[in-house]
Amino acid sequence: MRLRTPAVPGSVESPRSLSPLDAGNELLLGSWAAVRWEYTCRDGARRVDVVVDLGGTVTLSITADSYVLSWVHGSDGAQSTGGTISVIGDDHIDFRPRSGDPERVDFRRATGTLVLRSDSSSWDFDGRGEEAAAFSAVMVRL
Repeated sequence: MRLRTPAVPGSVESPRSLSPLDAGNELLLGSWAAVRWEYTCRDGARRVDVVVDLGGTVTLSITADSYVLSWVHGSDGAQSTGGTISVIGDDHIDFRPRSGDPERVDFRRATGTLVLRSDSSSWDFDGRGEEAAAFSAVMVRL
């Protein structure tokens, strides 16, 4: 998932939400804190962990039909984005921000832990603009 505040407001088609919850999806609900939030460039030569390397914090709050992603790293101060959320099958989440492009993320969950992964994210590794990157995160329930 991209850590950036959408620049241009816009409307996003409303996807189906987590409701009605099936036996597993309610385990996603609640607040999560990242212990790892990592981006790796496509060639694998550069990697950054927002939590470990940059000393940042990332939290994700999920309700039955929406999410809020909040983060702090560097000198940019606290930022957040949010929108609607839907679960696709047993292992995909579609995050649809209020503005900007939707993003499908693979997930796995265990008691008190949520793992997110995507091969279609981006990060600015060198200050010259965002480039394609793989993303992975390990989050614990707050």
